[in-house]
Amino acid sequence: MLRYIQKFIFLIRIFWKKPFTEKWMLTRVFLLLAFFRVLILFFPFKTIARYLGEQGKETTSVDVYSSSHEFMENTARFISNMSRLVPWESKCLVQAAAGKVMLNRKGIESTVYFGVKKNNEAALEAHAWLRVGPKIILGGEIASEFVVVSTFA
Repeated sequence: MLRYIQKFIFLIRIFWKKPFTEKWMLTRVFLLLAFFRVLILFFPFKTIARYLGEQGKETTSVDVYSSSHEFMENTARFISNMSRLVPWESKCLVQAAAGKVMLNRKGIESTVYFGVKKNNEAALEAHAWLRVGPKIILGGEIASEFVVVSTFA
């Protein structure tokens, strides 16, 4: 328990040293991760789907957001890092949904993909990832292992 308290204090110190814009972005990421985790736990998927866009649609895979690369990379990095630090589980769907909302607020179109695969025990595994233009910015490490079953844009 003492180790967790020390880690928390260390993270707070790092947070306060960051510039205001990063503090604001980290705060938004934290709140969105919490929001989508609560939605996943207590609400039907159709509630989450409202935030993801229109089902069955995809955005263009052409790189039309060259001026927004820094924002997209920061968003992906902050979401990935914060999801490891929060005290609740923030896996692929939570991360993809949070990223989708943050990018939408900046007018950046993106697509959330849902995929499935069979694991070694012949059970289905699911995964979600987020693509902007030609680049998968969240969840892309293992996306190629999954068969796409749905998209939201």
